Amino acid sequence: MDKDFSNIIRILSIPGVGPRKTLDLFAHFGSLERIFAAGHSELIQVTGIRDVIARAILAPADQNIMSGQLSLIEKFDINLISIWDERYPEVLKQIYDPPIALFCRGNVELLNTKNIGIVGTRTPTSYGKEVAAEFGLELAKRGFTVTSGAAMGIDSVVHRAVLQGSGKTIAVLGCGVDRVYPAENRPLYAEIIKQGLLVSEFLMGTKPDAPNFPRRNRIISGLSAGTVVVEAAERSGSLITAYFALDQNREVFAVPGSIRNRQSRGTNQLIRQGAKLIESVDDILDELGEKFRMGKSAGQQELSISTDPAEATILTHLSATEAIQIDDLSAISGQTTFAILGTLLQLEMKGLVLQMPGKYFKRK
Repeated sequence: MDKDFSNIIRILSIPGVGPRKTLDLFAHFGSLERIFAAGHSELIQVTGIRDVIARAILAPADQNIMSGQLSLIEKFDINLISIWDERYPEVLKQIYDPPIALFCRGNVELLNTKNIGIVGTRTPTSYGKEVAAEFGLELAKRGFTVTSGAAMGIDSVVHRAVLQGSGKTIAVLGCGVDRVYPAENRPLYAEIIKQGLLVSEFLMGTKPDAPNFPRRNRIISGLSAGTVVVEAAERSGSLITAYFALDQNREVFAVPGSIRNRQSRGTNQLIRQGAKLIESVDDILDELGEKFRMGKSAGQQELSISTDPAEATILTHLSATEAIQIDDLSAISGQTTFAILGTLLQLEMKGLVLQMPGKYFKRK
């Protein structure tokens, strides 16, 4: 097994060592090989590397995992593209916690094309399906690669519309690229592999567990110049994608919906918060041309400030006088950074939290 390939698989398989810690370790030691050759005392000098993580890094590589990954990668004809690979998309390197490696099935050239994300509810209305298909197809005709999450509902509608129009699409998964989730999307996956690209940061064989999907969402927005939200309820995963886009200084677009439809409450909320209301693809292109950045404009209506239980819990760990780094907040709250980042961004949108450089947060 190639040493670089082996080290990438090894670092990805260590519990508690996510993208940010891996990049910090790499910046300190200069290579993956030197990370694994370092001693305990050297490792704990790196920010965020505590004793338990240092010991996990020093533990021998699990050869069953290493050989199993190699076997699956060969079986499914996977391209493994690390962040140090010239094929890795530059736009994705710009986010705070870019995935260390992308497992790819299909046309990897799509990673470096003009890209727009479209996301939405798993239970769309007929209106939502119609709009999602129309936007996906029209963006593909205009030369964009259209990215979504291959979930039921809006995601699947978008992928199918693009494929039927002979366009290009990327599906970012919350599981290994050798798994199909949901199972009924097996034919869709097969078409995407032939005409587009399946992408995941998760090791081969990874199950579609709930915590994986917020992580998946940041890649959808990170690959895209802008993210379109078609329909979303108030506590929708699609809103998390939109908040990631905001955090990444990307464009956020929302399709307005009926005030009587609960699936439109999230999109209408985004519009109140400053997302661009769109009625056609031309609205998207006009905004992209103006380098629009989401934010409150003069005279914009303020949101009423209320918090849900998840937000209230995070607020109890924040101080108005001293900022806390997201990794430390994660340790205190007992939640992963990916689980709390969406909540923090919602609090930021509500004007209750201030984000500072280096992913430090404090109460306003």
